[in-house]
Amino acid sequence: MFSGQISALSSGIYPVPFVGLLGPGELMGLVMDSTFFGKGILLILLVLSVLSWAILADKGRLLMGIKSGHSEFWKKCDQWLEGSLSQGEFVDWCDLNNHLPLANQIMETHGLQNVPDIRRASERVTYLEMENLERYLILLSTAVTISPFLGLLGTVWGIMSSFFDMSAMQSANLAVVAPGIAEALVTTIAGLATAIPAVIFYNMLVRKIDLVANEMERLRTVLEERAGGGSGAVGSAGRDLSRRPEVHGRETI
Repeated sequence: MFSGQISALSSGIYPVPFVGLLGPGELMGLVMDSTFFGKGILLILLVLSVLSWAILADKGRLLMGIKSGHSEFWKKCDQWLEGSLSQGEFVDWCDLNNHLPLANQIMETHGLQNVPDIRRASERVTYLEMENLERYLILLSTAVTISPFLGLLGTVWGIMSSFFDMSAMQSANLAVVAPGIAEALVTTIAGLATAIPAVIFYNMLVRKIDLVANEMERLRTVLEERAGGGSGAVGSAGRDLSRRPEVHGRETI
């Protein structure tokens, strides 16, 4: 079908605009008619795209659960700090909700009395939680990095194939060069269609994970203050160590 349309174009017949010819059936025809190398690139891009959407679904579900759980956690934490909730009840609640990073931080620091021990335990659990949340993000980063290059590789291969066909047939008309150029454009589109959503997903998930880390840092300062740390002490660059990080009112997990 596509070859017939190309022939019509080369003979000067223009029944419809060229862009309108490329419907789903024609695009599938271009894919099926592409070379083995082009199909291999398209297959790799398809796998990367599926992985990107799967990671978004998995991390999105996980972060939504953390968001709602942490909202309840801070309510319980405020009650504990105000004295309306006992420490034992607060720890029991955290034990029942051990899928929450903040609850795990409470469990890890439970029973510690001095600031250095609390800080070391908090840093340890924060590292483990961040490692867990960032798992598989390397696949998104890989998709962002290599997808455009794979599309470019397919583009170069298709154009090179067109030049070989021109040399073999000793002709430079549209019917000779169009299949290779069409294959090149399909791989370019596939590369961009994979990379654009992946970079959006990656930036969004990294920012949400950073917000979880900020909440764990805030809880660490709360626990240190309760243990007697940060009472007016000033650190490097004049930072007041007793100042607790504020809740970010405009941006949440």
